[in-house]
Amino acid sequence: MRYFLPISLLALSCSATVNAQQSETRQWFNSIQYTTLENTGYDYDTMYLSSHYYFAPQQNSGVWDDYGYLDTDSNIKLDYSNNDLANSFGVFGEGFYGNWFANLEFSDLSETDDYSVGVGYLFADDLKVTVQMQEFENIDTIYRFTAQYNYQLNDSDYLGLTADTDDELEIWSLSTRYFAHLNADSYLAVDVAYHYNNFNPYITSLANYYFNRHVAVGAGVADSKLLLEAKYFIDCQYYFTANFFDRADGEVYSIKFVAQF
Repeated sequence: MRYFLPISLLALSCSATVNAQQSETRQWFNSIQYTTLENTGYDYDTMYLSSHYYFAPQQNSGVWDDYGYLDTDSNIKLDYSNNDLANSFGVFGEGFYGNWFANLEFSDLSETDDYSVGVGYLFADDLKVTVQMQEFENIDTIYRFTAQYNYQLNDSDYLGLTADTDDELEIWSLSTRYFAHLNADSYLAVDVAYHYNNFNPYITSLANYYFNRHVAVGAGVADSKLLLEAKYFIDCQYYFTANFFDRADGEVYSIKFVAQF
C-alpha cells in the first residue's frame, strides 16, 4: 500500500497538470519580429509587427504556441512590416455566421486595388473549405481553392491536412501537420509541405520537440536548405522564437517575441 499511494498521487498530479494545461485559453496574440538576411554583397533587414484577435477563447493543445489546426472563430488581424526598401500595413478579417464564413484581406492598405475576398463553409468543425478571389491592379484575377481537414486523434493529438490551388493548377501546395503528446510535458510537432509552381517546386519540413513547458528545439529543410528553430517560453503569456535559415541567397536570422492574452 505504501508504494501504491505515491504512484496514485503521481498519476493524479500528472492528470491535473495536463487538464490545467489544456484549459488555458487565449484570444489576443501579438508579436514583434526582426529578420536579417546576411549576404556577401549586402544585408537586408525587416521588422514585423502583428496583432491577431479572436472573438472567442482559443484553447491550446498542450503547449503554449499551438491552438489547434483550424481557425473556426471570427477573428481580425493587423500586420505591419518595414524593411530597407519599403513598408506596408495589412489587415485581414474573417467572420462566421453559423457554419458559413467570409473573409477579406488587404496585404497593403496603401494599395487598395490589391485585395482578396473569400467565402467558405465549415463541415462539422473538421473540414474547412474556402473559395477566394484575389484582385491585383496589374494582373488578371486569380481564384484560389483551399480545403483544410483536422483529424483529432485524441484530446491533444491531431493530424492536419491542407490542399490549396489556383484555378489553373499552376500554383498549388499540399501540407500536413502532426501534433502529439509524448509524455508528461513533452510534445512533438511535425510540419511537411510540398509547393508547386512553374519555376521551382520545393519541399519544406520542420520537426519541433518540446522538452517541457519552457523549451523546444526544431530542425528541418526548406528547398533543400537547413532550417533551425528554438523556442523559450517564459510562461503561458510570453515567449521567444529564434530561427536560422541557410537560404540560397544568404543566411537568414530572425528572433520573435510573442505576447498572448
